[in-house]
Amino acid sequence: MHNLLDQYFLFRLRSKQDPDAFTRLYDRYVEAIYRFAILKLPTEEDAQDVTSETFLKVWAHLQQGGEIIHVRAFFYQVARNLIADKYRQMKTHVSYGLVTNESQDPSTQVEPKEGDRGRAKRMLEARADFSLLLEQLDRLKPDYRDILTLRYIDGLPFGIIAQILNKTPGNVRLIFHRAVKTLKEIEKNSP
Repeated sequence: MHNLLDQYFLFRLRSKQDPDAFTRLYDRYVEAIYRFAILKLPTEEDAQDVTSETFLKVWAHLQQGGEIIHVRAFFYQVARNLIADKYRQMKTHVSYGLVTNESQDPSTQVEPKEGDRGRAKRMLEARADFSLLLEQLDRLKPDYRDILTLRYIDGLPFGIIAQILNKTPGNVRLIFHRAVKTLKEIEKNSP
């Protein structure tokens, strides 16, 4: 059903040049693409840049008459490529001494403004748990991290993950199971 609705929006874009159809696609995927980017990039600004650039590139691709077989997978592929480009740029800038890691500055951290102490406490505990999970994910190989993020956080099926990563579904399942096993070992060996 998901893919059918996406294909309908693509049809409206191609046949009727309906920009509202692209707006609907944007609304369907902007949060997921941003979440995907924020988990991979050091700053919110970088994630916002990658998210907006993803939609611009997809729009340009469609305007040039490019084909898209699976919309969701295509958005993730574009975002993944832009994230890789961002890291290549950061590496280049680091070699020239131009980049600083702003995300480590405590003054840029935003604390939640909650009146309810219980809710604020739950949010802090969830943040701590999420921080521990991200720390453990950082210790995994990039393929393991990508597949776990796409499967558990974005809730994508193995077939779509395979399209995003240009792998077979069987290979993705195998890597997924190895990643889960490795993550359990890391958790077991953590103090």
